[in-house]
Amino acid sequence: MKGSILDFSIQHNTGFISGDDNQRYSFNGADWRSERPPSRGDRVDFIVNTAGEASEVYLTSGSSIYLGEKISSQLGKYSNLDQAEENYSSIDWFVKCLTNYANFSGRARRKEFWFFMLFCVILGIVAEVIDTVLGTKPLVNSLLNLALLVPSLAVGARRLHDVGRSGWWQLLTLTVIGKLVLIWWWATETKQQNNEYGAPAK
Repeated sequence: MKGSILDFSIQHNTGFISGDDNQRYSFNGADWRSERPPSRGDRVDFIVNTAGEASEVYLTSGSSIYLGEKISSQLGKYSNLDQAEENYSSIDWFVKCLTNYANFSGRARRKEFWFFMLFCVILGIVAEVIDTVLGTKPLVNSLLNLALLVPSLAVGARRLHDVGRSGWWQLLTLTVIGKLVLIWWWATETKQQNNEYGAPAK
C-alpha cells in the first residue's frame, strides 16, 4: 500500500502514515527501511500487519527529490535535526519548517511556528535593507516573500492542526478581526490528545 508520512517522533521512535485508502496507520521506527529518518510528506510503500499497523515501510522511488530534502541537505551544516526537539535551537526550528516546505499534514508546536515567523521577520528586514542599498526596492523583498509563502502557510496549517482546527482557517487573514483570532489560536498550547491530524506535536 502507498501513503504519506504524517508525523514521526525521533524521541519516541514512532510515527503515523496517511494511507492512500484514507486510513491512518501508526508505525514503529524499527519498521522503517531507509537510511535517513522519515520526514513529514515522504511518500512511502508499506504493508499492514495483523495489528492494523504499518510495517516494512519503504520510501517510494523518487521521494528523495522532494524540495524539502534538498533544502535540508543545504542547511544541514547549520543545524542538527537528529537531536531531541527539546534541544533544538532557534535555527533548528526554522530549518525544520523549510524541510517541511510544502507539507500541510500533521501538527506543529508553538516553538516551530513562532521561531519560523521570527526568522521570516528578520530576513524581511535584511531584504529591505538590501533593496534600499542597491536601489532595487521592492525586488529582493518580494522574492523573499514569494519564497517563504508556501512554508509559512504550511506551518500555519500544521499549528492550527495542533489545536484541533483546520488549516483552512488561515483564510481569516483576509480580515482584520480574523488575524487577531488566528494569532490567538497560533499562540494556544498544544492539545495533548491525538486528533484527526495525528499525535500531539510535543
